[in-house]
Amino acid sequence: MCGRKYASEELTWAEYREILDITQAPPDTNLQPNYNIAPTHKVPVCIEQDGERSLELLQWGLLPHWAKDKKVGYKMINARSETLEEKASFKPLLESHRCIVPVSGFYEWKRDGKGKQAHKIEHADGRPMLLAGLWTENSSLGVKTYTVVTTGATATFEAIHNRMPAILVKDQIGNWLAGEWKQAAELLSPFGGSLSIVPVSNDVGNVKNNYPELLQSLN
Repeated sequence: MCGRKYASEELTWAEYREILDITQAPPDTNLQPNYNIAPTHKVPVCIEQDGERSLELLQWGLLPHWAKDKKVGYKMINARSETLEEKASFKPLLESHRCIVPVSGFYEWKRDGKGKQAHKIEHADGRPMLLAGLWTENSSLGVKTYTVVTTGATATFEAIHNRMPAILVKDQIGNWLAGEWKQAAELLSPFGGSLSIVPVSNDVGNVKNNYPELLQSLN
């Protein structure tokens, strides 16, 4: 499960271009940090078409071409890696509509007795996190959207949640964006690298809260 993400002020256009090997010109306005990325928010997402990579602002929550109501997207913020080839909403996207969602990290809630405690999860070395996703365009609704692919959790992460986003590393970018599906699918395994997992304020549960202090550790 991945229901919230964040992109801090350190994730700049220059950082996006360097990590993702994008040659497009920078936008006219600076990309703004988002400390509480929630479903329906638009964020920079990397796609590749005709051999050219670009960043586009895509809305979180997949709206397949057949969707007539934007509320459908709330049910498709994540896509389970194990069943991608079985789901009619995802299967048509596997060959040519894969994407990468660059973020600083994501949030997850750990059950604590009768309640839950929010945690932020990021790379231990602080580098940006690359999440595997799928994207599409819904012409009738006039919007491009994406979903984050999830996998089972590692033994370490299971203490927080039994699902986690599919996290890629830089040398897997080309294969995920434009490789044959059979090879790309092999990348969808629980991330074995080192992650920083720290408790943060449950204020992140309210989408109206969006400020740097949400990232402060409670420890």
